[in-house]
Amino acid sequence: MNFWKVILATVVIFGAGVLTGGLLVNHVDLAAGRAGMAAEKPAAKKPPLFFPRPKILRPDFVQRLDNAVQLEPVQRRKIEKIVAEGQARNRELWQLAAPQFHAVMEDTAHRIRAVLDPEQQRKFIELLKQFHKPHPNPRSQTNAPATSPAH
Repeated sequence: MNFWKVILATVVIFGAGVLTGGLLVNHVDLAAGRAGMAAEKPAAKKPPLFFPRPKILRPDFVQRLDNAVQLEPVQRRKIEKIVAEGQARNRELWQLAAPQFHAVMEDTAHRIRAVLDPEQQRKFIELLKQFHKPHPNPRSQTNAPATSPAH
């Protein structure tokens, strides 16, 4: 039993690290536009954060599964519905946790910048931009079945 607890704890810690790293890169890149300001003002509305999506919840998952196991049409529809529901639940959970991750990323970036001189700060921001990849809008992609126009 303890063996599985260790494995679960390791997976959770690894996942949290991956998520935190991705958020830090995204947040610092978004904050780069504010880096030149003399005083940072608290934002009235926080910019949207990267929305993590496990592979099983990605839009192309059902097609990849279908290619691998040759789903029957009924199976495909059921799985599309299951995955779409999983996406919705994942999005809801993320929306609850995002403000806390945002605060951690903001604090981390601020503390890193405080250690660096102005030229290093500029290079730090540029370095983070190299790692940043734009993320598609999570609401625009689902595994929900395509709707056909009414005839």
